[in-house]
Amino acid sequence: MKKRGGFFMFGDKIAKIPKLVEKKKFEPLIAMASDKKMDVRLAAIAGLGQVDVDEAYNALVPMLRENEPEVRIAAGKALATLGRPSARVHIEHQIHAEKDAKVAEELKKSLSVLHTKE
Repeated sequence: MKKRGGFFMFGDKIAKIPKLVEKKKFEPLIAMASDKKMDVRLAAIAGLGQVDVDEAYNALVPMLRENEPEVRIAAGKALATLGRPSARVHIEHQIHAEKDAKVAEELKKSLSVLHTKE
């Protein structure tokens, strides 16, 4: 436990993500993907993209429809990193439903990455 600014810190969540990925511990990553801190959420989502298990994939798909644009972009990138052909239909659907042009553009990039892995 580190003391920072008079408060005790219980470890940096983001620093734990590579170890969780390495050990394929998807449950804590899924929990961190809904953390109140956006940087933790985005790092956990990226981590899920490196854990090729059904649970990680199934957690990422609904994140394409989250309220926060950053989360939708990160979920698309993570699904592309996983490289599962079944992710294509989910990403394509979100591109057509997407109202934010920047998010749609990033999802198109994810789709092209996924295409190169198929």
